[in-house]
Amino acid sequence: MSRDFVVSLHDVSPATAEASRRWLSIIESLGIRASLLVVPGPWRGRDIATSGAFCDWLYQASLRGHEIVQHGWCHAVVRGDVSQRRRALGDLVGRGCQEFWELDEETARTHLVLGREALRQCGFRADGFVAPAWLMSGGTMAALSSLGYRWTTTHLRVVPVAGRSRWMPVLSQRPGSGVSSVVARLTGFAAGMLISLRRPFRIAVHPDDIREAELRHAIVGMCRSAASAGYTARTYGELVGVPVSGRRGEARAVEEL
Repeated sequence: MSRDFVVSLHDVSPATAEASRRWLSIIESLGIRASLLVVPGPWRGRDIATSGAFCDWLYQASLRGHEIVQHGWCHAVVRGDVSQRRRALGDLVGRGCQEFWELDEETARTHLVLGREALRQCGFRADGFVAPAWLMSGGTMAALSSLGYRWTTTHLRVVPVAGRSRWMPVLSQRPGSGVSSVVARLTGFAAGMLISLRRPFRIAVHPDDIREAELRHAIVGMCRSAASAGYTARTYGELVGVPVSGRRGEARAVEEL
């Protein structure tokens, strides 16, 4: 059984640029190439279209082997026609960022195209998509397929849009909550169990994790434990056979932004 793990840096945007840079420096110090999940649209008052310096930083990161991935459009909940039970579940898990959880296919398609075009203008091609909080509607999955995306993910799987999914659970911290310390210990324990069973897994890093020492140590500890057990860090594109996902496309050069 393949011993792979993925480190994904979520919520990468101009609004989180400093924390994202700090995390990428830590990740690189561990010898890991990460999948950078970029919020392309307006979030926390910023967007990539108005930040040439941020786009240049992303480009330099891609040259070092990191993967650029589309992570929603606005990273904020958008209400749709769903049951109260589904809405309550989304609110509990997503905490206000479940952008694609309630969307019909047409609305999901609009958000996907907006995000993909913003990335294109920044100089990147979006082959893969990860929904905020990993929460997607059936309409979102249909839109991903019709728009030609190659892969996506859920909490438990890496999912080629056309092909067989791979079981690969994600371990994520809970920064800024009253249970962050408990979650840090639980994720460390879960990583240890998965490693002992030689199972693949993913480590999700969020910019806000940098603020709490216990969360930083938990993430670094999981990475080191995986490496010492012979695991190989891979990007999502490598796992699904899409090399250099997110490389610069036909958009204008980053240096011209």
